[in-house]
Amino acid sequence: MNEIAIVEKLRESKKMSYKYIAEKMGLATPSGVSNRLKSKTMNVETLVEMLAVMDCELIIRNKVGDKESYVVTNEDRNPVVPKKVNAK
Repeated sequence: MNEIAIVEKLRESKKMSYKYIAEKMGLATPSGVSNRLKSKTMNVETLVEMLAVMDCELIIRNKVGDKESYVVTNEDRNPVVPKKVNAK
């Protein structure tokens, strides 16, 4: 199952609307969510953000050996700061 199918399955099982997810993600319209789910792939940042809205998390686990695992979050990302433009 790919990331988009997983998000859609979680969304349906939690009975969350596109509108609710869009509001929580700060998107202007529900179509912002549906467009992301209609694409062929989703970037990790968007995936983690959608999972967080649904009270889920992305875990990366070593398949062999010690089964070490890591939780992927957006918390440590630097916010995007607009560059100042010098007006003349």
